[in-house]
Amino acid sequence: MNIVITGSSKGIGKALANRCLIEGDRVLISSRSQENVNTTLEEFQSKYPKENVFGTTCDVSNANDVDALVSLAKEKFGKIDIWINNAGTNGFDRNNLVDMQVSSIKAVVDTNILGTLLCCRAVLKVMLEQGSGHIFNMEGMGANGMTMPMMLCYAMSKRAVPMIKKALVLETQGKNVGIHDISPGMVLTDLILKNAPPQMREFMGKMANPPEVVADFLVPEIRKVEGTDKLIQFPRPEGMGRPSGMGGHSPMGGHPGMGGGNNPHP
Repeated sequence: MNIVITGSSKGIGKALANRCLIEGDRVLISSRSQENVNTTLEEFQSKYPKENVFGTTCDVSNANDVDALVSLAKEKFGKIDIWINNAGTNGFDRNNLVDMQVSSIKAVVDTNILGTLLCCRAVLKVMLEQGSGHIFNMEGMGANGMTMPMMLCYAMSKRAVPMIKKALVLETQGKNVGIHDISPGMVLTDLILKNAPPQMREFMGKMANPPEVVADFLVPEIRKVEGTDKLIQFPRPEGMGRPSGMGGHSPMGGHPGMGGGNNPHP
């Protein structure tokens, strides 16, 4: 399969890319940081056929960057089978809203909401033209309506993800293009550990899963998906089921913040 993963030089994105390469897929990785792209590409090309892995910089909040990423995927692959919108950030500003920097608020909204929309818009044009393909958007804490102090912007941004899927499923009805969400559960990454208070670090050390463990479960499920409007969900720990009356997923059942995720420059 031909797979594009945004925000894939670190964390869960990198782990997803690695597992796809193990499966024999061709993968295009991306990051805002050229250095991170080079480092990850060098690592992957030392383990897998060089013709199976490519990399480039991409700021998903920049429409020109996104268009260039899509064009590169078409150039390298000819056809895009799977696109995973993984790039995300919590702004690394764990504060109540009144204490947050405007730049941090903008970073979260631009990356998590605008970036997801721009990527969906660009790759959908290709998939509708080729008559096939699957898009996966990454959920996170807040996707089910749950939130917590000092996580407003991130939770709000992830609340938008199920709505994006719901609307795009309707917009692509009968088009043989799948729109799906991924709920990776709690993933141990730099995004949730940096600037986290000691209590959260201790909790996450006990409850979160390494990115590789999560990817090993998710990728086979992603690769075999059929149809549209699916949720690929990492199994919840016992006692962390769906909250009564809320629908959606566990309040901990997300990606960055209380789940996996990326650096703001993954």
